[in-house]
Amino acid sequence: MSIGKSWGLLALTLLMTTLMVTMGIWQLSRADDKRQLLQEWQQRRDIVLDLDEALAIGSPFGYRLDVGGVYLAGGDLFLDSQIQDGRVGYRLIRPLQTPYGLLAVDTGWWPADADRRRLPVVTLPEGTVQLSGVLIRPYRPPLSLGGAPDPQARRINGLDPGLLQSRWGQRALPFVLRLEEGAEWQPVVMGPERHLGYAVQWFAMALAVWVAALVFYRRRHEA
Repeated sequence: MSIGKSWGLLALTLLMTTLMVTMGIWQLSRADDKRQLLQEWQQRRDIVLDLDEALAIGSPFGYRLDVGGVYLAGGDLFLDSQIQDGRVGYRLIRPLQTPYGLLAVDTGWWPADADRRRLPVVTLPEGTVQLSGVLIRPYRPPLSLGGAPDPQARRINGLDPGLLQSRWGQRALPFVLRLEEGAEWQPVVMGPERHLGYAVQWFAMALAVWVAALVFYRRRHEA
């Protein structure tokens, strides 16, 4: 093998291992972030705030909130592409009227109809409601399934406060209240253990590339 080809293979080996090690380090960083988030969540989940306290905190996510109010009539929205028990459906989002603006309330999961043009038929509670749940970040699902456009614009793909404000015509608070359900909800889909596993795989592949390169160069030298 010529010197030029040898240097080319060495450069390729360095590039590949650098990329793999970088990905492994990034996965370790993600695992650490998820570990800290879960630890923070465990510390906050038993602390109950009122709305004034939640608004005074820069990052109230993970705390519990007890709040009362009246739902805004005609404000129901359906967060699309939500999977539960292997089925596609929606999260029903309702605006609760408060002195500070509208609070987006995630009231739970509803199954999607086979006809994407039809949304679930739901009934709005009358009068004042007392709610208890956990404060979460406004989120955007990782997938958005295609389908016919919703003529009433009630099907949405995210809960950004600006988007909600445009739908409701009033200020939307910068967090979402997720009501209690049967199973305890976790703030992460992929736990830190999964990221650690991916990191190990990236580092193992980097090592394998170097081992293969060393074996190749040794055989070429002995030939």
